[in-house]
Amino acid sequence: MIWYKKILFKYKKEIISSATFTIIFALSLSLWHYTLGRSFVWQEIDPIPKPNEFVRIIYSALVFVTFGAFLYWVRFYQFLHSIIVRGLGDWRLYKDIKAIIWISLMLVMYFFVVPKVVDLLNSLISIFYNLLIFILYLMPPLGVSIILIIAIILVINKYSR
Repeated sequence: MIWYKKILFKYKKEIISSATFTIIFALSLSLWHYTLGRSFVWQEIDPIPKPNEFVRIIYSALVFVTFGAFLYWVRFYQFLHSIIVRGLGDWRLYKDIKAIIWISLMLVMYFFVVPKVVDLLNSLISIFYNLLIFILYLMPPLGVSIILIIAIILVINKYSR
């Protein structure tokens, strides 16, 4: 005999009771939705507001500990210094290129990173909020289903003997 047939025969009673519970739960859930006349609706919430201009400028200063630290870690500025200052001998050009890089990184942080992070956080909070609401939405039918399944099990056990 194949291993899964042995398991199915061995745990036949548990499988049937689980399937019965699932079917009764689905039916009572459908009945509950029908009697209430309303359905679950996914809601989009924005608990974190979009930052104003001043706050975005402050957040853009994070470029020093994010992108700027990464460029320093990969020794980009040493590379740039060796090419421009040592190779060309132009210290002013090195400072101007470095300033352009920093301004570009701050603009990327201001226009792209900060709004995308706020949108991502709002989306994550919205997902968890809707999952919580959905679980709370399902609880009354779950309670009715558990009561029904307990009553059915008691009736079956009483009359099967």
